[in-house]
Amino acid sequence: MRLLSKVVLIFILIVVVSLTTLIGLLHTRYNQPLLNFALTHLSPYQVFAKKIDYDIRTPYQITLERAEITQHQQVLLNADSITLWLSKSSLTDHKPVFDGVQINNITAVNMPLFSQSSPVTVKRLILNNTNINTPEFKIKHGVIEMDNWQTPQPNTPWWQSFNGSFKMSATSIQLHQLQLQQLLLNADKHDQQWQFNGISGLWHQATVTAQAQLDNHSHNLTVDQLTISRFHLQDQQLFDTWRQQLSHPITGLKTITFNRIDIVNSSIELPQWGADDINLSLKNWQWPLTYWQQKDSRLSFSAGHAQWQQLNFEQPLAELQFMPQQIISHGMSAHIMQGFVRVDGWIDPQQLFIKDLKASGIKWFVGKNWHQKWQQWQQQYTDVIAKKININNSQITSSTSHIPFQLAGIDIDAQDTVLKQNNQWGLWQGSIEANLGFGSINQIVMNQAIATMHSNAGQWQLDKLVLPFKHGMLKARARMSLETPHRPWQLTMMGDTIPAQILYRWLALPLPLTGAIDTQIKLNGHASSWRDFNTHLTGSANIALRQLALDNITPQQLLTQWQQSNITVESQSATTPTVASPLQLTTPPLTITAQDGTIQLSPLTITGDNFGLNMAGQWNLVNSQQQRLQLTLTTGCQQLIRSWHQGVSSSTVDSLCTGNTKYVPVKVDETVLPH
Repeated sequence: MRLLSKVVLIFILIVVVSLTTLIGLLHTRYNQPLLNFALTHLSPYQVFAKKIDYDIRTPYQITLERAEITQHQQVLLNADSITLWLSKSSLTDHKPVFDGVQINNITAVNMPLFSQSSPVTVKRLILNNTNINTPEFKIKHGVIEMDNWQTPQPNTPWWQSFNGSFKMSATSIQLHQLQLQQLLLNADKHDQQWQFNGISGLWHQATVTAQAQLDNHSHNLTVDQLTISRFHLQDQQLFDTWRQQLSHPITGLKTITFNRIDIVNSSIELPQWGADDINLSLKNWQWPLTYWQQKDSRLSFSAGHAQWQQLNFEQPLAELQFMPQQIISHGMSAHIMQGFVRVDGWIDPQQLFIKDLKASGIKWFVGKNWHQKWQQWQQQYTDVIAKKININNSQITSSTSHIPFQLAGIDIDAQDTVLKQNNQWGLWQGSIEANLGFGSINQIVMNQAIATMHSNAGQWQLDKLVLPFKHGMLKARARMSLETPHRPWQLTMMGDTIPAQILYRWLALPLPLTGAIDTQIKLNGHASSWRDFNTHLTGSANIALRQLALDNITPQQLLTQWQQSNITVESQSATTPTVASPLQLTTPPLTITAQDGTIQLSPLTITGDNFGLNMAGQWNLVNSQQQRLQLTLTTGCQQLIRSWHQGVSSSTVDSLCTGNTKYVPVKVDETVLPH
């Protein structure tokens, strides 16, 4: 018994002496080699410290100052200090467990994974003033706190190898292409599930707050709430970069579900479009799905002002719903062109459906390229349907087109209409009534014009068209079978005291006249194409011209202009003096007939003081070999003879005063008669 007692006593003395010696060494300059020796057996890394602080009064705490972690003689991490709190359980469980680890002022270029180390558990890991600069991850002046950190498994980042609370703040942080300043983050992680309870920071001078959930197993991110406030964008190149990034896969993510996105008090100013005082709310948006693939997403938008392709919108509002292959408008409105527009309806990749369109007080000044823009816009839809359209007190003005015009006091009421079907425009179904308070088309003035039409199953009918002029009126009726492949049509027109200026101001005939026209016109044919129209045009026109006079041009000026290769009459400029006494003219009634595309002109004679004009012949709209037309203009002692025969034009000018004749050689005329 005494021997056993002595053995136990000697063992205790050895342990006490060993611990005393170890503790003593930790208080000497030999503590650093001793620590390196211990860490060499625990991990593949080496730790060097210029100073180690240890106090027997806190036996489980040790501080390494000016610490450096290396591997294979390569520096991985520098820190001003590393403080370790060893857990008492590590003495009994025979594995490293720390109640806490605090690392201050970290600088790292290649963060270690620690995956080759022996299992280590840290109940509370704190990284103060962290600075990391790697290709995928950058952080400046960051503070990171995480619970229950453990040595990572292979291919697991060190900052994901924990379970519990995660808190972070940083002056700036960049993860792949996302960069934030003044970041604050509060999250919880359990296994592969992240719960971000609060994220806030500055993104391009905008305040950002968010809440989200991340499933690392399925690589799906759910953003419960994202709010961006006071965001301002003026860089087109930066916008294009973001758009390109969003169109490509994001590393580590398969899908992103945005339960709600709010953008408030923001503005965008780019060359093609922009808006200010933006307030936007987007719900249930799925990435990377396109807007045609969304399951049921809703967008609410408002702005103080918006601009798109030189169009200005004041106080625009929009309520949109995105469904598979469909975008629904529950209300889009804006003050535009000095008026107001509101529209409800929906679109899909091929069809536009207008449920209700209201426009009031619009003043549209048509630009030079409006036709090209219209073609680009309408070509994307094979069908256009409008349930209800109401336009009132609106105006359209064009001063740059070939025929300048102004239409004011426009009222249009359309009900249950199909305006485009299978890429063919026309009134396929429904009814339209249009009224015009005032109109001026190339200086021809109209007042209180009316047009009404309807269609049933593709049988279109112009019920009434009335164009009142200052002293006359033009009435018309028409019908067309849109469903029939050849589209047969009929047109009846009756004019009483129509201004004769229509001949050259609307129809571009090279004969400027004033006076009045009484006419009756009946035409029919096919309209499936221009060639079909030219081939089947049939009908007649009886025309009586009264009180005729040349309109601000002398016979000599007319003869000079008709000598040009293209027989046109140039518009008289504002600086050209007005003819003091217009030349009065007389002519008998004129009859024009058309049969299957061949127009027969009965002999026409217009006479006046020292003036004569004769015209006769026929014109085939399809076959130039059947074109025969001769025009003879006589004024004073000069005579111009212009003829067209089988597609060839020639002209002769005679001087009856001197007997000289000027012959213009025969050539192919590249133009047809103006129409």
